[in-house]
Amino acid sequence: MVESNADKLSRKEEITLVKYASQLTQTIREPLLILDDNLCIIGATANFISGFKVDDTLINGISIFKLNKEQLNLPDFREVLKKVLDTEQAVNKKTLSVKFPQKGRKEISVNVSPLWSPVDRKLLLVSFKKLKGINKISKQEIVFNRIFENILSKAPAAICALRGPKHVFELANENYMKLLGHRDIIGKTVKEAVPEVNNQGFIELLDKVYETGEPHIGNETQIRLKVGENEFKNSFLNFVYQPTRNHKGKIDGIFAHVIDVTEQVEARKALENSEQRLREVIDAVPAIIWITNTKAQTVYLNKNWYSYTGQDRDAAEGMGWLDATHPEDRKQTEFAFLEGHNQKKAYSMSFRLRNKKGEYRWVLDKGSPKFDANGNYEGMIGTVVDVHEERNKENLVREKDHRLQGIVKEATVATAIYTGRDMHIELANDAMIELWGKDKSVIGTPLHEALPELDGQPFLDLLRNVLDTGEIYWGKEDKVDLMIDGKMQTGYYNFTYKPLRDKKGDIYGILNMAIDVTDSVTSKMLLKESEFHFRQMADLMPGMVSKTNEKGSDIYFNKNWLDFTGKGITDLKDIGWVHYIHPDEKDNFLKAWEDCLGTGCNLEMQLRLKNKEGKYIWHLSRCEAVKEDDGSVKMWIAVNTEIDKIKEEEKRKEEFLKMVSHELKTPVTSIKGYVQLLLSLIKKQKELEASKLPLKPSLERINHQVTRLTRLISEILDLSRIRENQLELKKEGFNLNELVKETIQDINYTNTQHKISLESDVQCHVLADRDRIGQVIINFVMNAIKYSPGSEDVNVKITQEDEHRVRVCVKDFGIGIGQENYKKIFKRFYRVGVKSEETYSGFGIGLYLANEIIERHNGEIQLKSELGEGSEFSFILNTTQVTS
Repeated sequence: MVESNADKLSRKEEITLVKYASQLTQTIREPLLILDDNLCIIGATANFISGFKVDDTLINGISIFKLNKEQLNLPDFREVLKKVLDTEQAVNKKTLSVKFPQKGRKEISVNVSPLWSPVDRKLLLVSFKKLKGINKISKQEIVFNRIFENILSKAPAAICALRGPKHVFELANENYMKLLGHRDIIGKTVKEAVPEVNNQGFIELLDKVYETGEPHIGNETQIRLKVGENEFKNSFLNFVYQPTRNHKGKIDGIFAHVIDVTEQVEARKALENSEQRLREVIDAVPAIIWITNTKAQTVYLNKNWYSYTGQDRDAAEGMGWLDATHPEDRKQTEFAFLEGHNQKKAYSMSFRLRNKKGEYRWVLDKGSPKFDANGNYEGMIGTVVDVHEERNKENLVREKDHRLQGIVKEATVATAIYTGRDMHIELANDAMIELWGKDKSVIGTPLHEALPELDGQPFLDLLRNVLDTGEIYWGKEDKVDLMIDGKMQTGYYNFTYKPLRDKKGDIYGILNMAIDVTDSVTSKMLLKESEFHFRQMADLMPGMVSKTNEKGSDIYFNKNWLDFTGKGITDLKDIGWVHYIHPDEKDNFLKAWEDCLGTGCNLEMQLRLKNKEGKYIWHLSRCEAVKEDDGSVKMWIAVNTEIDKIKEEEKRKEEFLKMVSHELKTPVTSIKGYVQLLLSLIKKQKELEASKLPLKPSLERINHQVTRLTRLISEILDLSRIRENQLELKKEGFNLNELVKETIQDINYTNTQHKISLESDVQCHVLADRDRIGQVIINFVMNAIKYSPGSEDVNVKITQEDEHRVRVCVKDFGIGIGQENYKKIFKRFYRVGVKSEETYSGFGIGLYLANEIIERHNGEIQLKSELGEGSEFSFILNTTQVTS
């Protein structure tokens, strides 16, 4: 252990430094010391230990000046060491007078030079030579050069020596030769031996070091080297270019010390890529995630915020996100947020947030303070979840928030390094320790002791296999049982076991990186279970249920579909259920289906489907979109319900009504004729008029009822004509105001209890079927009278809709109509639900006929109504002339 650096060096750096010194000193015979920047001994050769008579068990870690009762504590020696440390320039052939036990004082020559270190520390290489005579110095130098060359060959780094301004290779160790692919380089210039580096800046660096005498240190520098005939490899190097000098102090070459750090760089880049993927995962989370700094300014919002609110990044930064909150919620939202930030405490609150459509929806915002490893406050982190539809379902909201918080907390890659066959935990970051459910005391212990629960699980065997074979193991969603908080818990993880190799290529350990995907796997399991339940439920439904993807391709059919078509699910998917639609309805369905796929709207249509016997059966087909939170379509669910019997009943009803109307028309016509004849005779007989018999009022009542009956019969006949597409229009030009006025006068004649007012802003002429338009006006006014038992007023108004259209509006103050019935009341035989069938009689075909008549005139009918506040029916027609 190097005591002087204990407070500065990590354990790993200590081990690396000691190993490095040991490798240098083991193969050198000269008396040699390696000192750290505190001038403490971290390595010594055997000849030094024997020559200076020191205890090899006590030498490492002590100051050079305390060695052998301060044997080397000499002022000249101190000055030399300080000079080399300060200038990083070597001092050679310094003569010292050193006192040796039993041998007395001896003259020795000392060489001191700076030494490159694998960690960020200065090292000194100190060699000693006994001086016997001037004539023998050259031989000693030869021996020293041989020893030094031996050092180069055994050093773990790639080392070479270059001579002269053209940088000629003088010597290179095995590691350097291996780096260059064992080329023939000795005696050649760098440009000649390694031509591919000529344009990579290394020649320029060598020239600069040679010219200036200043060493150059390169960290993780990329180099492209040729490794085959036409094959190149990119590597990353840590290197030092140290100028060398001759005995006159003049630069005569360059000493290069190179370490290949390609694996470390690639591992770090892989880690950075992994972190980027995790950030992308956070962006893919179906919820809003935000992060603030210590000043309560928003510094990060994932993309869901922008897609949800429609804000851009400039608008949302800082406190700009508050602009998307509801004005009524802004103050309390800001207060809760700032209170949580100032007090560094978690908070939770609900407020209304504006989405990109301009709608305000309730969201749940939760924030928590975040601190660094030293406990310093860094700001807040939180999530925003849309809870508009389920605001009162607090349990579900809590579960969603917990899941989202879990994803955020796991957004750091868990990493550990194991060494040896016992898999000693040499390194484990906080994320990995938290994943294990342990504390930092497990570092340095064998993996099987730190996690005894792994016994019986395959992971220890997998690790040993990687150690033996050198093959990377990729685990995807592997199940792992870990003892966390005293309980055995099951999780699922994506992880890698990657072998770590030393400079010789030998595997000395394993790098383990893991990501917790438990939530994802659990969701998949729940999805499979949900899908199973859906299929069971769909098979039990009486209708034919199918499912398509967002593009409309069939992906599922329930059992009723298979029974109906007689096909298997694979064949039915290939054919598609649209194939079974009757040709008369297929084109309309496909057109409507294309509109739905483009807009995401729902579809409802009656159509015929062919069964396995080839018979077409009427069905009510409904297709509804299942949408994501952002409104995009996830899939479509279609249900086809058989309505063949209902269609038959409708057909029989229509045939019956048609028959009844024809049968009633003849006697009704005769009755009406006789009533009118009697009324005309009464006018001629003064005696009858003078009598007290109520003949005239009675006949008028009979005539009125016959008129109503005739109108009903006409409506039934019109219904049949519409069904058979035989309703003809006899268009003519007429004054619409006069028609409305005449119609109201006729109605007033028989309905004296109601006050029908007419207001007209314009005079207009139209080209239309006068009788049919009159029929629509009568229907609107009579409905207003019928459904206004508690009100006597009915208002009719004629207004100009725009330059070429006119509106006729009939308004009552009766029972009104709920919005859920707006579309239904224009269907055949439909009547609004009432308390008494006696009070509101009728077949429910008047509005259906009115709608068909106006549509055939290329007009439109509009309705405004609220329950208990009356109704307002309008029809709009094109005009030929409009005057004020």
